[in-house]
Parts: sequence; C-alpha cells; structure tokens
Amino acid sequence: MTIQAQVLEVLKTVQEETQAATILITHDLGIVAELCDRVLVMYAGRIVEAGDVLTIFRAPRHPYTVGLLDSLPKLTEDEEWLRPIPGSPPSLINRPSGCAFHPRCFLTQGRPRCREDVPELRDAEGAGHLAACHFSEELAGHQSKFSEPVEAGSGA
Repeated sequence: MTIQAQVLEVLKTVQEETQAATILITHDLGIVAELCDRVLVMYAGRIVEAGDVLTIFRAPRHPYTVGLLDSLPKLTEDEEWLRPIPGSPPSLINRPSGCAFHPRCFLTQGRPRCREDVPELRDAEGAGHLAACHFSEELAGHQSKFSEPVEAGSGA
C-alpha cells in the first residue's frame, strides 16, 4: 500500500505540473474515485458505462456498475456483508450471445432481448452519461451506497 500511494502521488504531481491527461486502467474503484474525472466501465472487453466519476458513483445506469459498487465496503457504515455479483465472468473466447452480462444480471429477468441483442452504448442521463443496457432506464432513481458526494480528482 505504501508503494501504491507513492506511485499515485507521483502520477498526481506529474499530471498537475504538465497538465497532461492520464489514462488509468484499474479494478480499484477507490483509486478511480480519488484520481479520476471520467470513468469507462468495461465488461467482457466492451464499454458498458461511461461518464463523470460523480455521476457513475452516485447513479450508475448499468447493472454491472451497480454490482461493482455494491460489492465494495463502505468504510463509513458498519456493513455485516458485501453483495457479490452472482455467477462468473464469461469466457472471452466464447462470449454469451446478446449482452455479455445477461447471465449475471438482475435486470434480465428472462427477457429475450438481453440474450439476443448486443446493447448499444447510448445516452443514459444526459451530460455525457452513457450506458450499454437495454433496460438502463429501469435504474433511473437507483442510488448506489456511494450517493453522497465523492470528490473527483484532477484529470485522469
């Protein structure tokens, strides 16, 4: 953790001094919340959600993003258990038909469209918030456990 913190501090310093953009590829959503302005969430090699950090953390519009956020511990609350995403990630050699996330998705509910059609990345809420889910509008009003303000970083 000490080395990670040092590397992240160097990245922040270089970014501030050069005004350069930084692309960060990580599974660590804590780092994303701290350092990034925009996020691309990927599943099985495809972008499933894109937007600014605050929007993604407060109001996710793809079931995979919801699962990622729900599986994280929230240090300000006493949580007895975390909610894992059910099932297993798909084979990238033999991806499922339609939406690659449909075998694990709580929104699918047996809907043929999820199994048959690959969803396009489309406007979810405006302001550059995009989601690749046939039923993302059903997540409107859903708030993650990170709905409170999350401070965005300075340009990742």
